[in-house]
This record gives sequence, C-alpha cells and structure tokens, in this order.
Amino acid sequence: MSIDFSFLGDKATNSSALPKALFTDPEVFELEKERIFRSEWMAVAREEQLTNPGDYITCDIVGEPLIVVRDKQGNINAFSNVCLHRACPIAEGSGSVKNLFVCPYHKWTYELDGKLRGTPDMEQAEGFDRSQVQLRNVAVECWNGWVFVNLAEDPAPLAPQLTELNERLAPYDPADFRIACTLEFDSAFNWKVLVENFMESYHHQGAHAETLQPRFPAKGTYAETVTGHYSLLENPTVTETDHPFWVGLIFPSLMWVLIRNGDMPILGWYHMDVDAFDHFNLKIHAMVPAQVLEAMPDIGDMLGASFTEIHNEDIPVCEGVWRGVNSRFYTPGRLSHLETNIWEFHQYLKSRMAAAG
Repeated sequence: MSIDFSFLGDKATNSSALPKALFTDPEVFELEKERIFRSEWMAVAREEQLTNPGDYITCDIVGEPLIVVRDKQGNINAFSNVCLHRACPIAEGSGSVKNLFVCPYHKWTYELDGKLRGTPDMEQAEGFDRSQVQLRNVAVECWNGWVFVNLAEDPAPLAPQLTELNERLAPYDPADFRIACTLEFDSAFNWKVLVENFMESYHHQGAHAETLQPRFPAKGTYAETVTGHYSLLENPTVTETDHPFWVGLIFPSLMWVLIRNGDMPILGWYHMDVDAFDHFNLKIHAMVPAQVLEAMPDIGDMLGASFTEIHNEDIPVCEGVWRGVNSRFYTPGRLSHLETNIWEFHQYLKSRMAAAG
C-alpha cells in the first residue's frame, strides 16, 4: 500500500494532523509492525528488574514473545519465548530461575543464553542433535538504566543515536533511578493517539485546566532543538514552588517525563505494550533516585496519586480523539507551533513508513 505524507510540511505551522488511515487502517498497523516495532529499539525493562543472575522478564513485541534474562556472567540476554519442540511459551510473567528455563509442556530445558540443554525421552528421534539447537537470540542494549531489544537482524547501535540526549540527562543520572510505583491502564485506542497527546502541552489549557495549566501554561511550552533519534518538549513553570519538566520521546514509543527538581528529581516512564491498531496496555513507572527511595519508601503512594490524576484527565480526551478519527467526517486540522514535537513525530513516521509505499 502507498501512504501519502503530503500533509507534512517543513515545519509544524504549515503541516496538518495525521490522516484517518494512519490511525484506523489495520493494514497500516501491519506495516508499522515490520517497519517500526520489529525494526527499532524497544524499551522493555529497567535494569533494576534484572538485578541478579537468573532474574528475567517476559515481554511481547507486537506478537513476538521474548524472554529477557541476566546470565551468570552478568550479561543481559534476550531470546524467543517459543519452545523449539511444540511452540509452548517457556516462561510467563517475571521472576528468577537458578540455572535453567523449563518448558511446562514437555520439560525441555534451556540455559540462560537460550541454548537447549535437556530433551526428555528424545533418544529415538532420528538425526536429532540438541547441541545444534538454540532459541533465536535478539539484540539487547542497555542505556541509562533502560533495557532495549531489537528484532532486526543486525541493528545499528542505539547509544550513538542518543549522544546529545545522554549529555542533557547526565546531570540527573537516570540509570540510578528506581521504580517507586507502577500504574496500569487498559487503553482501547491507537498508540499514536497517546504519543501525540503526550508530546504536546497545548492541551494543558483544556484537559488539565485546573492542574497543570496554572503552573505550566500551554503558551510557555516549546520544542527543544535537538539532534538525534528523539524529541524533547520543555515545560517551564510560572510558580516559585514548582520545577520545570521535560517531556521526551525516544522514537518510536519510549515516552518519559523528567521533573527537574534538584533535591528530588522525578522520572516517569510511559511504557506501551502495543498489540493491535486499536489497543495497547500502558504501564506508568514513576521513579526517583535510589537514595530517595531508600529514605522515603512510601513515596510511591504520593507519586502514584499524582500520575493517576494527570493520566485520568488524559484518558477521556484520548478516547474522544479515537472516536473522532473514526468518524466519516474526520478531516485533519492544521497544527499549532505548540505542536512542533508532534510534527517531529510525524517526520519520524514518514522516515519509517514512506519506504513501505
């Protein structure tokens, strides 16, 4: 299929919103699976979730089940979570194993690097050599405490694409942040609706009129000029008690917010598990530096209440947009200068999706 990006000008103020098909067409989502989710670096965990040898998490990248585990040498590995016997998932959820993963179906076992170790009652299988069998490995890279995976055959390293962002974040040492609480939201709309909502604060005056707008007015927000595989939105404050914050997007979908409080910076990671063109599961991980969490173990309650309040204001407008783009009368409107970060996201989509045409 061919995707028309003629709506996209050379800046936000001569561009329009995404056309209907890029939200609602299942065929577009099939292209996104291959061109974006299975070709880009996707954040799946924080390193703190894989502290000790044998610690693992399972995840799903648009239908591709994976295991991510720390081995005995301290390396983090990722490989297919599909048993090489009859395709049963080898592990579920998260946890820790001592030495091996054991498939619950027929008890085939796998080492922490995905190598097949044990195959009960396979002695009579002619020509079968388990030493030649291994689960499919995928690329892993750790950056500032996040664990990324990439399903592509030979992906370019992630870190060089984020050199400038790394320098911006260095004073806050994101790798030292620890999860204080996790919130979960079932989201029945297209993933790009949330990304676009997240990457503009123009809507403070509407959706957050009584919470964020008086402290971080929409008209004062602006897109930072950046170089690299990301977009960054500055949110200055007009009060003496609040702290400015960045809203960031590492393409395609790692959304984060950093409240730049010198005494107690707060980092929020909005983690989307996208499974359909009209559905994803969202986890919001609220994080603080390790020493803060140690000194204030109950801080997660406060952060959870704050992040919940703001996201509960975002949900109805995102759901409203989803209803609107499904209307036969939907016509993409023009973008504001306050939506420059959305324009940058659209530029990214064009770079990935136009080639599909």
